[in-house]
Amino acid sequence: MNSRDSIHRDVLIAGSHTIEVMDMTDHLLSRGWNEPVTVKTAKEAIALLETRGVPFSLTVVMVPTSDPIAMTLVRICSDEGSPVVIVDGAASVQQAGQVVVLARPFIDTDMDQALRSLSLMV
Repeated sequence: MNSRDSIHRDVLIAGSHTIEVMDMTDHLLSRGWNEPVTVKTAKEAIALLETRGVPFSLTVVMVPTSDPIAMTLVRICSDEGSPVVIVDGAASVQQAGQVVVLARPFIDTDMDQALRSLSLMV
């Protein structure tokens, strides 16, 4: 994989549950993604996006979407063209376009299906 391909496999995970974030990290690594950048809050994720300047290839939101800041994160990522997987989104979250909602509890095949629906996995 060249450096350009590597850039296109960058992942941001926003999640406060360490074990869950570690499990998601392991899963994505096993599917060929780069080591994810992880933050604990949507606010931290937004700050990172503001300084990074380049969108992530995938953003996984594992923080409560009932928080308006989490939905701002989803909007920013969508606006930048970064596909988003929301884990356990609020009922009001619409799954459309580049946003997929994954319900807890989920297994690896559920995440694989989410990646396929975003055209990120064959």
